[in-house]
Amino acid sequence: MSDLLRVEHLSKSFSRQAVLRDIGFALEPGRVYGLLGRNGEGKTTLIRTIMGVIPRDSGVISFKGLPVTFGAADYKQEIGYIPEDSFFYGGLTVGELLSFNGRFFHKWDARRAADDLKRLALDPAAKVRTLSRGQQLKLAFVVALAAGPQLFVLDDPTSGLDVPTRREFLRDVIRALADGGTAVLFATHLVHELECIVDHLFILHGGRIVLDAAFEQVKDKARRVVLGFDGEPLAFPDPPNLLVRRRAGTDVELVVYPWSDDGERALRSAGAARFDVEPLGLEDFFAAFVCDGRKSRE
Repeated sequence: MSDLLRVEHLSKSFSRQAVLRDIGFALEPGRVYGLLGRNGEGKTTLIRTIMGVIPRDSGVISFKGLPVTFGAADYKQEIGYIPEDSFFYGGLTVGELLSFNGRFFHKWDARRAADDLKRLALDPAAKVRTLSRGQQLKLAFVVALAAGPQLFVLDDPTSGLDVPTRREFLRDVIRALADGGTAVLFATHLVHELECIVDHLFILHGGRIVLDAAFEQVKDKARRVVLGFDGEPLAFPDPPNLLVRRRAGTDVELVVYPWSDDGERALRSAGAARFDVEPLGLEDFFAAFVCDGRKSRE
């Protein structure tokens, strides 16, 4: 399958402070990509660079095989974008806002917009400024999807929403889009939101993509290992692919990715009285990359 969007060697700095360093990844149609990173790691900068809102310092961005230049507008016809805080003209009604936006998109589907308003229980006569945050998110979805995008980009849009609204949005909207062939790039720091919908994971840390892997691979290969000793833990070498090593009393806890038979054999020979291995949840896996990093510690 050919790439819909490809980013190569992308870098961006502000006032000599490097925010993005040699970023590279690719998106394919029909898949949900999770972009995880702590607040301030550069997720919004990366998305705004892809969207042409800010210029890049170096690197190449290609959409459907064609290079994208800063300020280019044509490719945005095929990208739906929902930022954390969408901007709408509050004095317009919902219907007026849709009519206004429809003038900017060649493939605008007014019938779909009207159907989505009904499905999401949005009143076309309501003033935008009277809508709740959850209703504004639904409106942003209606606006983005009426343009028929091939790529749907979300920058932490569910932050601050109540749990039922978040779950509805994730389950009924995002997954359905991907199943219909749209590529979805979902940037968030709320790790638990992605577990039910994501196909592929990126982790952004220190200005770099430190993980680029299928979610099924992460679930299959991420492990927490606890070695329990009867007394003072014996010295043993780090296993391959160690992310975290920490000691708690007579126990030594390790986070390993990707887990391998060689790593298991090495650890089982460490002389521990107790050897426990368990899969790692996405939240703990994410923390191993961005909070503890790849360095062992005692």
